[in-house]
Amino acid sequence: MRIATNGIVFNEYTKVLLMQRDDTRTWAIPGGMLDAGELPTEGVVREVREETGILVMPVRLVGVYHLTSLERGSSLLFAFRCIQRGGEIETSDESPQVGWFPTRPLPTFMLDMHRQRIRDAFTHPGGPPVLAHQRLTPLHRLAFFFIRHVYYRYKDWRRAQRGEPPYREPPGWQTAVTVILRNEAGAVLWLKEAAQAAYHLPGGDVPEKEAPWETAVALLARTLDLRSEITHLSGVYVTDGQNRLTLTFTVRAVGGTLQPPAGIEYAYFAPGIEPDACLPAHLTQVQDAQVPGYATQFRRLAA
Repeated sequence: MRIATNGIVFNEYTKVLLMQRDDTRTWAIPGGMLDAGELPTEGVVREVREETGILVMPVRLVGVYHLTSLERGSSLLFAFRCIQRGGEIETSDESPQVGWFPTRPLPTFMLDMHRQRIRDAFTHPGGPPVLAHQRLTPLHRLAFFFIRHVYYRYKDWRRAQRGEPPYREPPGWQTAVTVILRNEAGAVLWLKEAAQAAYHLPGGDVPEKEAPWETAVALLARTLDLRSEITHLSGVYVTDGQNRLTLTFTVRAVGGTLQPPAGIEYAYFAPGIEPDACLPAHLTQVQDAQVPGYATQFRRLAA
C-alpha cells in the first residue's frame, strides 16, 4: 500500500491554497507520497513546501481516504488542515501554477476527490477525521495510465538529457491496525496466546485493497465474534527502520459475544495499571487513546 498526504490551507479570506499539476494540468491540493520512514505529519509539511513554497503546520487530521486502482494496488491518504507559518508562493517543476482560490466556486478543472477533501476540511467540526473511500472513474484510470506510461517516460528522457537521475517510485508500506475496545468500566481488552508471555491489543495486517477501518471491524468479528463500530482513530505509528504504518482505532461493541478462539486468553486492564507482561508499543497506543478531544496522535515506535 502507498501512503500519501494532502495539506489543506485556508488563508484569512477563507481562500484555499491550490497548485496546478504538471502532468494532468488539473488543479489540486498540494501533497504527495510519503518517503521511507516518514510520518504523515512530516510528509505533508515537506510536500506543501516543495510544491508551493509555503511553510505550514498541520493542526488537525480532517480525513483519511482509501483509494483503489487496478494497476498500482491501493493508497491511503491523510488529509490535514494546516496553517501557514511562513514562506512565499513559489512554483516548481511539479506545480507550474500556485495560488489562493475561493472555495465557491473552485476551479473547473479539478478532480472530484479533491473537491470532496476541501469540503470535508472546510466543514470539519473537530473530533474524529472523516473515513471514506474514493474511487477513480474509468476515464480517470485511463488518463493516469497514459501519464504513468507515456508522460513520465518522457520526463525521464528529459532528465537523462540533463544528466539527472530517473524518477523513483515512492516506497510501498506494510499497513496494520490495532484495536482498543473498552468495557463499561473503561478497562481495555487485551489478548494473549497461550504460547506467548505478553498481552497485546487485537490487531493484524491490512489486506492490500481493504480500508484499515474495515479491517479493524472485520478482525473483531472474525476472531472474537463481536460486532463493533469505529469511534475514532486514536493514533498513527511508524515503526523505526521499517516502512510499516500502524493505525490504532478505538471502537465500541454493538453486538455479539466475546468468544476468543481456543488457545487465546483475554483480560481487561484499566489504562495505566496494566501488568508488566504487555507489549510496550501497545501500552503507548493505549495511553494515546486517553487524549481528550479525539485528537489523533502521530509517533514513531521502536521496532
